[in-house]
Amino acid sequence: MQDRTTADDALESVTDPAAFSDREAIDEVTDSFPHPEQDHCEADYAGRAIVGVTNEDGETLIIVDRDAGAAVLPSPKVETDGDYVAAAKEEVADVAGIDVEITGVERVRHAEHVVEGEDDPFDETTHLVFSATPADEYTEASVDGDESWTVEWHDTVPADLLDDDAPPSDDVQLFVD
Repeated sequence: MQDRTTADDALESVTDPAAFSDREAIDEVTDSFPHPEQDHCEADYAGRAIVGVTNEDGETLIIVDRDAGAAVLPSPKVETDGDYVAAAKEEVADVAGIDVEITGVERVRHAEHVVEGEDDPFDETTHLVFSATPADEYTEASVDGDESWTVEWHDTVPADLLDDDAPPSDDVQLFVD
């Protein structure tokens, strides 16, 4: 477990996600993301900072869009040469009103972006999946405004909202049984 951090040794900054590649205790995967064209959601970004926030009751913070039938972890894009930890913390604060401590890296995903119907990637970004805990004793998640999505705590997989073949579902399942 030397390659991971604990709540007593929170991560403060990560600007080089490659530093976590090939570490035995960290899951490393490569996934393909098809797009209609080369202009895609992560174009001109380094990747994503995906955050599995688990509270003291063992529940995980999940963003739920029932209209689209989707459940995902907070996952902001990270600017080229940006700080993955800072992006992760800012996103959770923005979407849920919760300050978090990043406690470890669970997964490094090499995201290969391909044009639909083609085999060769035209771009690659890196997704770091972090584990995190609320910085305060207990904070209820809150969403400002009238949004089509909600932020909810789950202790089981919201199976009706997960696409079993999609990387975002794999990330949720890292934290929720």
